[in-house]
Amino acid sequence: MKRILSVLLVIALMMGLFTGCAKKTESTPTVEPTTNTKTNSEAGSTAAGDKMLRIAVDVALPSADQDVATDGLSFDVIASMIEGLYSLDADGNVIPGIATDYTVSGDGLVYTFNLRDAQWSNGTSVTANDFVYSWRRLVDPNVASEYSFIAEVAGLKNAGPVTAGEMPLTDLGVEAKDDKTLVVTLERPVPYFLSLTAFATFFPLNEAFVTEMGDGYAQSPESLIANGPFKMVEWNKGYGFKLLKNETYYDADAVAIDGLDYRVIKDNQTSALKFDSNEIDMVKLTSELVDNYKENPAYTQIDASYVWYVSMNNDNEIFSNVNARKALQHAINKDNIVKNILNDGSTTANFIVPTGLATGPDGKDFRETSKNDYGLYDVTMAQKYWETAKTELGMTEVSIEILFDDAETVKKMAEFIQAELETNLPGLTVSLKSQPKKNRLELMRSGDFQVGLTRWGPDYADPLTYLELFLTGVTSNTPNFSNEKYDENIIASSTTMAGDAEGRWAAMKEAEDILLDQYAGIAPLYQAGYSYLINTKVTGIEPHAIGTPFIYKNVKIAD
Repeated sequence: MKRILSVLLVIALMMGLFTGCAKKTESTPTVEPTTNTKTNSEAGSTAAGDKMLRIAVDVALPSADQDVATDGLSFDVIASMIEGLYSLDADGNVIPGIATDYTVSGDGLVYTFNLRDAQWSNGTSVTANDFVYSWRRLVDPNVASEYSFIAEVAGLKNAGPVTAGEMPLTDLGVEAKDDKTLVVTLERPVPYFLSLTAFATFFPLNEAFVTEMGDGYAQSPESLIANGPFKMVEWNKGYGFKLLKNETYYDADAVAIDGLDYRVIKDNQTSALKFDSNEIDMVKLTSELVDNYKENPAYTQIDASYVWYVSMNNDNEIFSNVNARKALQHAINKDNIVKNILNDGSTTANFIVPTGLATGPDGKDFRETSKNDYGLYDVTMAQKYWETAKTELGMTEVSIEILFDDAETVKKMAEFIQAELETNLPGLTVSLKSQPKKNRLELMRSGDFQVGLTRWGPDYADPLTYLELFLTGVTSNTPNFSNEKYDENIIASSTTMAGDAEGRWAAMKEAEDILLDQYAGIAPLYQAGYSYLINTKVTGIEPHAIGTPFIYKNVKIAD
């Protein structure tokens, strides 16, 4: 089942939205492009005293292409360079971006956006066609974006058949009425449509520039273009990259810092020491460092909705066996991971739909009324399943490989899981394969792995943002899980149950049970929480649980 239909129709129908045509106008003023007299080198170097926010990251930037990116760091960087129709404020509310206002038809299906005067960093104007080109590129089968499904989540007319190659790109429900008027047609009312326009995959792209760059687009600072607060000027792959203030940004006067300086430092102890010596302004702490800094004024804890899980390749000889999958589920002490390896505010996940994501028709959080005991640590149960699996597989000695990112914390987690599995499952030998995140993602998407450590963060506030991942045949389904009843429940919760809020919620709960209990398609590990050190002179960093993890436009650095 390659086509994913959106749950948002259901919510719209239940709420009785879009009862009449109305014009929505936000008060953010248009700011004409300005020229800053302060000189910053285009090569990315900055003079002493320049206000650069220095950020330590433990992985290299996977991609700066919004149709290739799937990870939080990439979305952070893309959102710093490109602005969409709408953006988010510090509280997660939708605010104007390139759009100044919009009208919506009485049936909630046609949005007309009026665009402000804005420029790309090469001096050309941002036009409605930039959005048309970008959204068509998102669903272009030749591009094969992993996020193409989100066009259907947004309800864009004909998104499904266009993505499948059954209709031409020109049939997608988006058109440029003129340079400053964008018309979007949906197949169904989607109450969260505006918030989705603040997500990176719906940002505009300058067609002439992207076409000129060809396959080299987004591979270097020279092959990137910006219409947002910052522009990339330096990218030393594997080591770091710099973004400087974009003087052609329409709201450049509101940007108070000179830029963002990302430094790849895989050893967290080194990052913390650089923070102590005032070489870094923002660093994520690992478990062994948290206790040392909890009383530090710079210590900050940030909640998140990311869920980490073990993806077992269901097409693999060993993990095609449900009992082998169940054995792995129960053989890992997740509490130990959370308390001793992470120690950063993360919590054990005995589920895939995270706490705090979505509220049901009863007004309660999805987790509050769902099962919360999937894959509990139980060595006796794990060994029972394991012995059954070995008998069914005709094996007494089994070897597997765990694929994981080369970040320090993930490596420690992989080593712990290796020890747990070898200790608790007799006859099992586990080897480890560390890869840069980009390579790990590529290997998992292609199915070239046995067991992988991965995570997912929500794109919109509904359980389907997780449950849709495991529909048969979708790119995000790295465990290659496939179950007909599961597919039926997920599709029904988006379509035929539009008028049955309680039934829809129950269908998603049953689907989670099928995935995690009946067939053990994956093994959930933990829901992320993060501990950071942030320079006390820095204010205005905006964390978000959904979509772009951090927005830096409003950062200020005190003297």
